[in-house]
Amino acid sequence: MGQLSSYHIYFNQPLSTNQLVNIYKYSTKNNRNIYLHQNHLIADAAHLTKLLSFFLFVDIDQPALMIIDGENIEEVYEMIQKECSGCIADINIRSQYNEADMNSETSISV
Repeated sequence: MGQLSSYHIYFNQPLSTNQLVNIYKYSTKNNRNIYLHQNHLIADAAHLTKLLSFFLFVDIDQPALMIIDGENIEEVYEMIQKECSGCIADINIRSQYNEADMNSETSISV
């Protein structure tokens, strides 16, 4: 893991199936992990069924938490913004860590 960042994502409408499939394809082709969390819902974007289930039950009136870890996560952030541009009202960064900031005894908050 080179970097770890978390973001609050505010949706103004649900994502389309094509957008979800594109996020899934992107997350399986790269050495990065994308996770989504809201209330009791958790999804790993590299598992299409979990990603689809997450967006079936997501509450667009509340922000979702997106966690990205891996190398060059700025590229993932830009892809999410581009792919979901019509559905995302706002994205705010919550926390960001680099590999140099962490060691085996570091406790982090996402």
